[in-house]
Formats: sequence, C-alpha cells, structure tokens
Amino acid sequence: MKYSIPEKRELTKSERELLVYLCTKEKPEWLSLLSNLKVIARCGCGKCPTILFGKTLDAEIQKENLIIDYVGKSEGNRLIGISVFGTDEMPTELEFYSIDELRETIVMPKIETLYPARENFK
Repeated sequence: MKYSIPEKRELTKSERELLVYLCTKEKPEWLSLLSNLKVIARCGCGKCPTILFGKTLDAEIQKENLIIDYVGKSEGNRLIGISVFGTDEMPTELEFYSIDELRETIVMPKIETLYPARENFK
C-alpha cells in the first residue's frame, strides 16, 4: 500500500471543525494557520479519512511528529483514534485509525465524543 495518494483541495467543513476543536484544546498557536491549510494528499488505503496538509496545493509531504492524540466514537460506538502530526510550525497530517481493529471503512468520529488518548491509560 502506498503511504499516500495525491489529492489537491481545500479542507471540508467537518475536517476544519475537527482541527479547530483539537487545536483549541491542545495546540492553540496553530489556530491562525488552519484557514490557510490545503489538503495535498490522502491516505493510501483509500478507506479512511486521513489527510495530509501543506501551505499550498503544491507543497511537498513533510516529515512529522505526533503532536495531538485523541480517541472518539463513530456511529455504532466504534472507537476511532485521531492523531495530528506536525512540525514546529504547522500541522501536516490528520490521521484516523480503528482502535477496535474492525476492518471496515473508518469514518470521522463525532466531535462531542472526543477525549485525549492518554485518558485510556489512567
């Protein structure tokens, strides 16, 4: 499987809302950047809503570190992991993954169900 598939577009309303929520909670210094982010690629699996960002549609995919790690629930109470990777400057990837390891298509969780992943280890 390829790591990513090129996809050049603006963020959707739901992607932007999720990023605003996560950045407000964990990385408020990124909030001013979100309106200028562009989607430059999506996950190579083709089954999840994971997207990669750049400052322009022609930006290259950047190396990144895990910055924000959350858990949420999708319809049917499926646990979904949400990770935001980034550089010191900006977010570079919004990743979604199945925690319960069901092989079905992963969907974006509902914002009201989100909580920090570290709470799973208390």
